[in-house]
Amino acid sequence: MYLKTLNIESQNREKRIVKRLNLQKLPFKIGVNDFCSMYIDMMQGLRESFKYQDVKPGMSWCLSTIKKFKVFLLIFEANEAGSEIYKESLSNKLPEYSYKTIAQIVDEGLEKGFFIKLAPRIKEKHDLKIRNIRPSEDITVEFINWNIDIVSSLEYFAKQYK
Repeated sequence: MYLKTLNIESQNREKRIVKRLNLQKLPFKIGVNDFCSMYIDMMQGLRESFKYQDVKPGMSWCLSTIKKFKVFLLIFEANEAGSEIYKESLSNKLPEYSYKTIAQIVDEGLEKGFFIKLAPRIKEKHDLKIRNIRPSEDITVEFINWNIDIVSSLEYFAKQYK
């Protein structure tokens, strides 16, 4: 049904794209011809999860640039693992960005209250001069709830197509 409304050039383009997708990784079976219309349904369901950032200032800030999101993810991951993370270690883990860029992002996050200076969850031997960075409680809750919303949306969608 969906392909019948497309012109020939668009149909061929869509077929080339779909042939390159890893459809076998989906938790349900979907035919190549049905994938595009199913994908539209899925995106409409996920759209609500992506609106979440509009009403949550922390998530909005973290997702405003890929640089900020990468820094946030490393800080979040270190926090959950209980390990130490600080500007220099972030810079080493993100060599595509300068130390100055990383430091500006961290400083802005600290200023806005999205990051805090707090010892790691698991006590490790570390240099007392180093200021460990962790996500604030609010941004942690926003991020986890956002992920829960996405997983929930995907689970609902997967049940529709099983």
